[in-house]
Amino acid sequence: MGNHSEPTPLKIFKRIPIHVVEEHNDALQHIYSAIGAMRLPLENNTLLHLDAHPDMLVDRKLKGEEARAGKSVLPLLQIENWIVPAAAAGHIGRVVWLRPPWARQLADGTRSVRVGDQPDTGLLRLDSAEPYYLSDALFSPRLVNERIFQLTVAELSDTNDVRELANGLAVGKPYILDIDLDFFSTGNPFLKLYESIKLYDRLEEIFGFQLPIDDSEESILRCVESREKQLVELESLFDYLEKNNELDEYGGAKSELYEKVYRLARLVWKEAERMNERPDWWAIYAAGCTRDQGGLPHHISSDSEIHVAVTRTLKSLLLHLPQPTIITISRSTDDGYCPPDQVDLIQSLVLETLKDIYDSEEPILHYLSMNTD
Repeated sequence: MGNHSEPTPLKIFKRIPIHVVEEHNDALQHIYSAIGAMRLPLENNTLLHLDAHPDMLVDRKLKGEEARAGKSVLPLLQIENWIVPAAAAGHIGRVVWLRPPWARQLADGTRSVRVGDQPDTGLLRLDSAEPYYLSDALFSPRLVNERIFQLTVAELSDTNDVRELANGLAVGKPYILDIDLDFFSTGNPFLKLYESIKLYDRLEEIFGFQLPIDDSEESILRCVESREKQLVELESLFDYLEKNNELDEYGGAKSELYEKVYRLARLVWKEAERMNERPDWWAIYAAGCTRDQGGLPHHISSDSEIHVAVTRTLKSLLLHLPQPTIITISRSTDDGYCPPDQVDLIQSLVLETLKDIYDSEEPILHYLSMNTD
């Protein structure tokens, strides 16, 4: 996209629209619609993202050209990987992840991240060697069709100076305010998976990996190569389990990793038989993929903690920031990340707070219908 012509003047929403979705990646279609309607700039938007999870991975099989193909990328995205493709397309130039105290998947601070296509495969990759990206083997030092986005990570809690934080973020208009309700109370749904055999703990030795011994490119690339091999083998093993429910006839290599998965599968199979069910092997694989760096955050807040976080901390932050152009809210409760018995309380408090501060539209509750158009 060239920058030769003067940017088209933006059309202003009379009142701020609020879109409430269930799965967080569904927020992106409303952001893209606002861009298409020239309510947001085509390029370099700021996303202010309050969430217990960064959502900043990349699907390892996503090609850069798919990320840059406008709305046709939307069906290819999931809750953990919807932001970076929008940055790769140039639509988002700055991401500010405000995290609760119990979420530490990325280090605090600001850095520039390059995102683009791996030259030999065309797959979307980044030049960040943070453990969050190494765990999915997403690092590549050489990229084509690249974009640079700025990533800021900071903690938002009632113990820090919210005014100082807001001023330090220097968020200018126009920007997107994006809130995941699991920011205020966070469950790790995988902890309950075959809890009696401590499955989540057992997955760590299978899915864990060694970080690079130093930060030289050679060490990082060796780590990525080894991690890629491990992930491909795990995917193959769990794909076989999903189709056959056992590994006895598995035709792949009988490696050390195979032996570990075989032993685990026997345990799971016995436990599933006791519970009179068939194991969901892809759910176990998904749980394993969150085990590499200590697991997902888990902090069920009390109702009073939730009240303080929304009516004091969030409100104070927003009062010290300019008004957003559009607000997206994700419930994240069907998959267990925001506790189902708390989600309606959190949502009503958040919507009341937004109504107090902004002249906004009535929220559009997309999650009430399957069609989120």
